[in-house]
Amino acid sequence: MKKSPFIIIIGLAILSYLIYRIGIKKILETVKGFDFILLPAIILVFLISYILASMNIWVLLRPYKKISIKRLTKYIFFILFYSSFTPGKIADFFLIFYLKGDKVSISKSTIITIFDKVISIIIKSLFGIIGALFILSELDLLFIGIPIIMIVLMILFILILLSKKVRGIIKKVILRKYSRIFKGFSKDLKKYIKNYKKELLYNSLITIIKTIFEAALLYLLFLSFGQSTNFMKVLLIFSLLSIVNFIIIPIGISGLGLREALGVIMYSAIEISPAIIFSSYILRLLIVYITNLITFLLYPKEINLIKKYKFINKVKFK
Repeated sequence: MKKSPFIIIIGLAILSYLIYRIGIKKILETVKGFDFILLPAIILVFLISYILASMNIWVLLRPYKKISIKRLTKYIFFILFYSSFTPGKIADFFLIFYLKGDKVSISKSTIITIFDKVISIIIKSLFGIIGALFILSELDLLFIGIPIIMIVLMILFILILLSKKVRGIIKKVILRKYSRIFKGFSKDLKKYIKNYKKELLYNSLITIIKTIFEAALLYLLFLSFGQSTNFMKVLLIFSLLSIVNFIIIPIGISGLGLREALGVIMYSAIEISPAIIFSSYILRLLIVYITNLITFLLYPKEINLIKKYKFINKVKFK
């Protein structure tokens, strides 16, 4: 937590530098040209992408517990709230504690979260490889390598989790007294892979659709600022950027600053104006913050993990 002010300053510094390089006048002219007719479609696509995220969890959860998509969607928006001011993808694992309230064990909810993330990374990596090959030819050595490495790492990660020897080391060296929380994890993991391949396939298909909607959001944002472009190129670069942002240590709150800078660099490769890219990212960020505010006002008690679990230290793991 002590590093938070420094991280925020770096993020804001990057944003300030971007504004300086693009030019405030150019950004303001771009914002003035926003087409409000497309705003309802932008909001709808934004919401659908998060509903699809809840469907992903719903599919993976079916063998363990029947929880409504409506309830899971609420949890996904809770995670969105926390992801806006936490580093990296830490907030994604808060789902484990929300599912605990629905009597899903820590072991099983961890497996669900891991599979969802691994599948998402692999699919976006595959899209990213295609993007690097056919769009970013000048950067192919770097940007082809990143998604390929991520795919290999995800496969190795699952294999490591299945290794009895490695699990033993993790229990003794890392988890120690907390290893009891994950009792039955390896058994549940092997059982899931063996018996629920259909759920993993469904999750993969939904993830592809979800990725398309996430890219469609940016496509509509670009279009609303007067920039017409090729949707497939936006999809492939979006996927590649997702992987790059995932492995780079976030600078700023949830990557704020660095994310926008990388976006400007990458989307400029398909001749999208930096002012439009920057304005689109900021508008999306504004939509996220408004959504977070609404979520907080509607569910102030449910969203509060600290109060709900007494700093999570007093949770009775079973």
